[in-house]
Amino acid sequence: MAPENLIPEEVKTRVHLALPFVMFEKYLPRALALGLSLEVGLDHQALDLYRAKDFRQKASLLKRHRIRLTVHAPFCDLSPGAFDGLVRRASIRRLQEALRVARYFQPEVVVFHSGYHPGYHRERQEAWVELAREGISSLLPLAEKWGLRLALENVFEPSPALLTRIVEELDSPLLGYCFDAGHAFAFAKTSWEPWLEAFYGRLFEIHVHDNDGRWDDHLPPGRGKIPFEEIFKFLAQRGVRPVVTFEAHREEDVLPGYLYLAKLFSQISW
Repeated sequence: MAPENLIPEEVKTRVHLALPFVMFEKYLPRALALGLSLEVGLDHQALDLYRAKDFRQKASLLKRHRIRLTVHAPFCDLSPGAFDGLVRRASIRRLQEALRVARYFQPEVVVFHSGYHPGYHRERQEAWVELAREGISSLLPLAEKWGLRLALENVFEPSPALLTRIVEELDSPLLGYCFDAGHAFAFAKTSWEPWLEAFYGRLFEIHVHDNDGRWDDHLPPGRGKIPFEEIFKFLAQRGVRPVVTFEAHREEDVLPGYLYLAKLFSQISW
């Protein structure tokens, strides 16, 4: 039996594998053969290199294969709450462009980052929150037009409060959270509990990858120190079932990550 056949079909469907669009030529045939759900990465390279027809063609292919999809919007160098107005406007324009492309895939969720960075924003958090809220609000008309659910992901934020002040104030049914346990563990240096306590009422998605707390290593779950069993038990006890995306950065990590999650979900009946 091939190793990938050890992955239960239900887990192949429930767990989305992060796959950048620029890597489709190399990895998409294999993903389709396995029937994996996918998180399509629309980074700046993809948006610059490909045209609308390219995205539509791949979206049509995925639809024919009945692949469940989410989308990750670009984030490199982007800051929708930037103090520099030119940077802020460029960031919002890029994110709006990503939403226009994302609609072709009819994703369950579109994940994006706030752009918060402690080196620039820690001493002016109030001003940053106001600008970020204003910038993110400009994405909502497009989300409403195309029926896209947007999930704001934690990265360098020291606590959930910076993101909850944006999401709860805007109070849109199309705006929620993506909890990234690896980012919370490596960058915020905090436990997962306060994040999920704050997020679970609007938790659209969770990103799974592991580390030892020193850096965002994107190890497969079970290879670091993040207590994923506790995290998923918390969600199970509250009846919360967000989209699960496994962000593997190395090809050889994909199978171990899926097998870990399959075993975990079976143990906790989630």
